[in-house]
Amino acid sequence: MSHAPTLTSLPLEVTSCSILPLLDHVSLAKLGQSCTSMRSAVSVYLQTNKNLDMTAVTLWIENEESRDVDRMEVILNDPILSREYVYCDRKKVAFKFLTRNVTVTHLKKLTMTSSWPMANLNTVKKLIKQNKDMEELSIVNMKLTNSLLNVISELPKLRYLKLSPNPPENLFDILMEIKKKGCELRCCEMCCVE
Repeated sequence: MSHAPTLTSLPLEVTSCSILPLLDHVSLAKLGQSCTSMRSAVSVYLQTNKNLDMTAVTLWIENEESRDVDRMEVILNDPILSREYVYCDRKKVAFKFLTRNVTVTHLKKLTMTSSWPMANLNTVKKLIKQNKDMEELSIVNMKLTNSLLNVISELPKLRYLKLSPNPPENLFDILMEIKKKGCELRCCEMCCVE
């Protein structure tokens, strides 16, 4: 009797190159938890992935946690702190997983949108530095600093940069440098630099 092929019986290259790109990041995380071979396939895929958009992941975490608010309120006895604690913690874990503990080096596009931080500033700077070929970068709801913008300005292929909140005036010189390199600058509320 012949058995139909299963996902785990396919070669790692087929799974990583042909099947995993069809999945969203939440599904990748779930698949990576299913067995050792899928964990390896997801890891290989994430190492070579060129696009990381944390938006859907953070929304999924917030939606999942909003269903469990009652349980978390009992655990932490404070509804506001419990929500902040859980969202923040789970988002950081998701960020760490999807960036392979901040070791990915092939990103062309990175989108980080979240109501609570998913990584500290140094971690984000490290990720940006390691991905020199990045072409598009969106950072929403993260404190903008001189050091972060300096790291961003060192990206030679950056074509698009979206920032929020509006950067403070003392950072406009760095933004002008970035714009002079041919990068389109946007802020969530309005255009950063005309």
